Amino acid sequence: AIIALPLSIALAIASRVNPKQDLYTAVVVGFFISFLGGSRVQIGEPIAFFVIIYGSIAQYGLSGLTVATFLAGLMLIGMGLLYFDDLIKFISKTITVGFTLGIDVGIIAG
Repeated sequence: AIIALPLSIALAIASRVNPKQDLYTAVVVGFFISFLGGSRVQIGEPIAFFVIIYGSIAQYGLSGLTVATFLAGLMLIGMGLLYFDDLIKFISKTITVGFTLGIDVGIIAG
């Protein structure tokens, strides 16, 4: 909650969304993520994908977003069945930190 709530407010402001609505979403989705699985160090924040979703809807419409979501789900199921989760050990800490800093710079620039 210490990380997710301020992050949700900042991303809502950067995405030009009402922060109050994202706080409701962060609490509800955070509860479901905690209840249905995850770990004590996992952050479940739905607004982080708002920029991607908004861009998809603007370019392809709601039907395009629905197709993309369905295909992403099929890809995740396929990767789970093929045990692609074992490949995570090959991603170094440097790449993970760099990716996270890139997201931070994008949020700040927005």
